[in-house]
Amino acid sequence: PVLLIILVSLLLIGIGLPIYDKIRSHFQKRSYRRHQLTRRNMKQIGLALHNYHEMYQTLPPGAIFSERGRPEHSWQALILPFVEQEFLFKRIDFKKPWNDPANQKVFQEEVPVYLSPKVKMNYSPDGYALSHFVGNQLVLKPGTNISFEDIRDGTSNTIFAMEIAENFKPWGDPSSLTDPTKVIGPDMKTPSTGGSFILLGDGTVRYISKDVDPAVLKALSTPDGGEEVGEY
Repeated sequence: PVLLIILVSLLLIGIGLPIYDKIRSHFQKRSYRRHQLTRRNMKQIGLALHNYHEMYQTLPPGAIFSERGRPEHSWQALILPFVEQEFLFKRIDFKKPWNDPANQKVFQEEVPVYLSPKVKMNYSPDGYALSHFVGNQLVLKPGTNISFEDIRDGTSNTIFAMEIAENFKPWGDPSSLTDPTKVIGPDMKTPSTGGSFILLGDGTVRYISKDVDPAVLKALSTPDGGEEVGEY
């Protein structure tokens, strides 16, 4: 009986291991594809920001305001023509807020480049299409334009945008901005295992651990802080 049990166990292991390996390989490949698509979308956003700068000699403001000082539109709305969404851009009435009834249908449309396949939620409870990425408010400043010349720390050392794991905002929401130190850290939920992807000003997309040195993260967050960026 003992020998029989051993033989049966070995048989089950022999059958089970290949199945387990196939399942593990499937999930690894799927995770890799999701990571690659996320990186590709972020690279497209980076290219859009560069093309915007080439046309206007400045980066888009993080948000634009009405004459009364009310935030009305986001940086992601402003770069739509540069992410192959010019038709959508032309449908926006920029004289009215993004969430005005006149603009509602426009901002309920998904913009594929603003989405990550790792996130299942694509719409807000009130039906607006979300973005899974946020801008760095220290670079894409609300109501203010800066140029590459103002980024004295170097574009390769400065975060422009990042992926997030929660608290998603509609892509038209002018508050789709944050300080990177508020969403990257050991106590933060991460969209990728142990970290997240960041878009740097030179257009590269890099993975950054949630356990990154806070001093390094701060240096990456500021465009002209003069801090030295260490390894990460």
